[in-house]
Amino acid sequence: MRILFLTQICPYPPTNGGAIKTYNILKHLGTCHEVSLLMFIRREAELSALVHLSHFCREIDHCTIGRSPAKNLRDAAACLTSHKSFIISRDRRPEMQAKVLSHLGKHPDLVYVDHLQMSQFIPDPAPCPILLDEHNVEWRIIQRFAQSGAPLYQRLFGSLEWRKLREYELSACNKAALVLTVTPNDREVLVDNGISAGKVDFLPIGIDIDRLPVNLRPESKTILSIGTMSWPPNIDAIGHFAREVYPLIKREVPEAQLTIVGSSPPPQIRALEKDPSIKVTGFVDDVRPYAEAAAVFVVPLRIGSGMRVKILEAMALGLPIVSTSVGCEGICLRPGKHALVSDPPPKLANSVIQLLRNPHMREKIGSAGRSFVESHYAWKPILDRLDAILSRLE
Repeated sequence: MRILFLTQICPYPPTNGGAIKTYNILKHLGTCHEVSLLMFIRREAELSALVHLSHFCREIDHCTIGRSPAKNLRDAAACLTSHKSFIISRDRRPEMQAKVLSHLGKHPDLVYVDHLQMSQFIPDPAPCPILLDEHNVEWRIIQRFAQSGAPLYQRLFGSLEWRKLREYELSACNKAALVLTVTPNDREVLVDNGISAGKVDFLPIGIDIDRLPVNLRPESKTILSIGTMSWPPNIDAIGHFAREVYPLIKREVPEAQLTIVGSSPPPQIRALEKDPSIKVTGFVDDVRPYAEAAAVFVVPLRIGSGMRVKILEAMALGLPIVSTSVGCEGICLRPGKHALVSDPPPKLANSVIQLLRNPHMREKIGSAGRSFVESHYAWKPILDRLDAILSRLE
């Protein structure tokens, strides 16, 4: 097939969950089909990725997109008096629209829309089948944000935004020939909201299981968190963990330390280093040294949808996981065997304390997690499943 692949992100290097999925699917499609890639570029440094991506894309085109607090504020204010979703309209770019129409004029057999935001550039009716890859059910993230402990003005805006975003998202799903979700949970949400069950399938994110697990250090008392720190759900999660959970852990395990790894930490996350037992690294080239020094990997998310790839990657490294129910949502793990799952701060703290005090328990859960991802999240069977799904459109 001739496939036009539209993506909101530069997928190389694959350093976060969204990029990992996009990169591996794009690379696979490029080996089996003729793929033209059209994507947004956020930073000039990303242009160097085009050489690597050209190894499996027949054609590559891009548009530059910039975001800033000032622009976000203007776009949000404009959406207050309209029916438009802020999450969608803030990425509206006439240049991208023109490029999409130009590429559609070359008559592709399929348009692969990677991330909901790119669907706004597809004309209605579309000239060929559309596959919409929903990395998350986006409105669910905003809905949960509106119900979180965020400042009142953000919750009020979120309560308006998630309803507009849901209307747009369901319309985009209805217009697509096929819709992919990363979890059965997300598929169920879409079907429950009126999307035909026959057009929605789930395709999980895979991981590289060839990496060797780390050797856990029995003496370690380091709690590790990894995630893109510019993403609001991660900011909320780490802020809440540091305020409400970590002090309970320190009370019982005074020598405990917290390491926060991830790009673009905002000032409120950097400020956590006022506590000398907390380290905020920012972006790192290789997370393995931090994993080797860790006793426990925490995923304290309260807001989210889709799947947290960082849990799967931590499991592949053999790290014992402590997660909230939202953090491990969509991953078919068994709580107590593959990870410890708790939500209220005292229970979440107690789960971490258990593992800090019990090296044998850490080894047992870490080993079970590693076996779990080897059995369920290797890329080859996932990509074989994608091929079977695409065959329905040929």
